[in-house]
This record gives sequence, structure tokens and C-alpha cells, in this order.
Amino acid sequence: MGAVFLAGVALRPERGASGAGPSQPTQAAPEVTLRQIHMMETREGARLWELSADRAEMHEHDGYTILYREQHPVEIMLFSSRGQLTCTAERAWVDLKTKDVRLEGGVIARSDQGTELRTEELRWLAASRRIHTDQPVVVSRGGLLSRGRGLEAETDLEQVRILQNITSHLRSPADVAPAAGPQPAPR
Repeated sequence: MGAVFLAGVALRPERGASGAGPSQPTQAAPEVTLRQIHMMETREGARLWELSADRAEMHEHDGYTILYREQHPVEIMLFSSRGQLTCTAERAWVDLKTKDVRLEGGVIARSDQGTELRTEELRWLAASRRIHTDQPVVVSRGGLLSRGRGLEAETDLEQVRILQNITSHLRSPADVAPAAGPQPAPR
């Protein structure tokens, strides 16, 4: 298991970092603040995720890092054997022990197959490589648009389960713009 942090400084969190993780961040001052950060996490040679952010606050003692948007959205690519999901958000939390990720604020996730998910909060669990939320969601693929509350899905968004209040409709081909795919923010 390895982590790479790039921002003019290279850091590696200690194994066994304990703490609140991304679900319960503390208000303590960060041990390290970095600007224009790029992080990559691998496990057994395979990429778990890769992310970029304007600013990162590392709380190594508490076991998490918070990433923030200042000019450009936080961007994270989540990987699985089935595909890739590129997400943007206002903020992200990374649990330094489990490598789980939580995205918050205007989350847009696009799979490499063209499925798009929009929500306000999204969690990705590294152990299962699945995404979850209990927030309202909008999922679109081609002409199908589905809305509801709560979601469980594979990283590639090929198998999506909306949990409550599901409505779906087919849009006409004229109403469906071709998926432009995620556009990385200039840095």
C-alpha cells in the first residue's frame, strides 16, 4: 500500500494512523497545509485513486486529509478492475488508514462509459471499490434520466441501485447532448 503526495513536498502517512477518518473530522489545526496538491494511492501495484486539489490540510495524527477547492474543483479519479470514475467536488476527505474518500459539495461523477451522477455527497469505499450516498441523486446515461434518494453502485456506474423515491424518464435524442466527459481543470 502506498501514497504519493506531490506539491513541492513528498510525504507518506505512517501505517496504522488512527482517528476519526473522513466521517468525523475534528476541528484541530492541520499538521501540514499544502497548495496545488496531487495525490495517488496504490494497492499491490494497482491505482485505487488519484486526485488534485488547490489546497490540502493533513491531519495525520487524526488520520485524515481534507482537500479544498479555491479556484478549481477538487478532482478525483477512482479506479476499479471494471473501469474508472472521474469526480469533481468542492471538498474531499481522505481517510489515511482505510483510503476511503468522501466528496462533498456539487459532486459530479462521470464514468468512462458515459454515465453521469450528480449529488451533494458521495463516499467511495476502498475495500469494496463501491460508491454510496444517502443524498438526492440524478443519474443519466444516454436518453435515460433517473432521480431518487440514496445510491449504491460499482465504481464504473454500470450497476447502480437508487434506494428511494425513484423516478425515471426517457429523453428524446434531440434533448440528449453528447457526453463531453470530465474536463480536468487547468492548473
